[in-house]
Amino acid sequence: MSGPEPGGIQRVGLRPLGRTGRQVSELGLGCASYWARPGFPERRAREVFDAALACGITLFDTGGSYAGGEAERRLGRMIKASGVEPDDLIIATKAGTRSGNGNNNRGRIVRDFSPGGLIEQVNESLERLGLARISLLQLHGPEPADLTDDLLTALDRLRTEGKVELIGVNAHADVLEHAVDRAPFDILMPFVSVMKAHNAGLARRAAEAGQGVLAAEPLARMRFAPPLARWLTSGSGLWYLARAFSRRGNKPERRSRRCLRKALAAPGWTRAQLALAWVLAQPGISSAVFGTTHPEHVLELARACSRPLPDTAADAVAACHRRIHGDRA
Repeated sequence: MSGPEPGGIQRVGLRPLGRTGRQVSELGLGCASYWARPGFPERRAREVFDAALACGITLFDTGGSYAGGEAERRLGRMIKASGVEPDDLIIATKAGTRSGNGNNNRGRIVRDFSPGGLIEQVNESLERLGLARISLLQLHGPEPADLTDDLLTALDRLRTEGKVELIGVNAHADVLEHAVDRAPFDILMPFVSVMKAHNAGLARRAAEAGQGVLAAEPLARMRFAPPLARWLTSGSGLWYLARAFSRRGNKPERRSRRCLRKALAAPGWTRAQLALAWVLAQPGISSAVFGTTHPEHVLELARACSRPLPDTAADAVAACHRRIHGDRA
């Protein structure tokens, strides 16, 4: 049950993770991007991690290719130092993309969905995380052609050997359509936000098939993050700001963004809280995974989990979707 702690910290609730028998916190912390970079002080990264634990967050999502493997190493150190039993958390990482080595590939992200490559990546992730088992292994951005029988057999083998508990896919909707109600995938991770409302239907179908659903980028690549003035005072804030607006999108997308920024307004709510509450209100969503470099941001979003999305905001968002997308919204 969610509720405020004596110190005023709002703890998030738990939701079923499909039919896996596990429960997961409504919010998940993305341990990637600027948070994982060696240039971002580990002390500050630890403050974000500790705030997540204090709020009752149990899902920590990372990947072997993030920050050249440093994301997993950093998360592993923090889990060990926290004293929390890893089995009490859901530590999710990704395979299929890895940091390239050698003169030609150094610093680049290399795709490798071969069965042997996948097994090698999992072993490397286990070592970097300092874990005996990965709670959730997700294929990172595969194409439908990558989902071969040999690859699926390798995934089953990793589960049988006890190296992986749950198996999932993090990809765009056209790929995830091939994984809905398909073994061995327990979890799907689509991109769901007010900007990607059409993916909510896929989330619902996956949930109806018994799969857990983690919403990626619920704040639409930070477009609906806290007020910009709070971000312009730090290197990480400028990095996230540049990331949010690196893709201006086509004219309908820009119109949609302007409409939604006006729609996400209600007394006592921030825009980020409303954007998150909209995602959590979609049927089938188990958890929404976000990233940040500010512990205050974690606390702000946690406070949104205990309140239903205001009807006025829900209606305004729906009106934007109808205006821009019509029946496809």
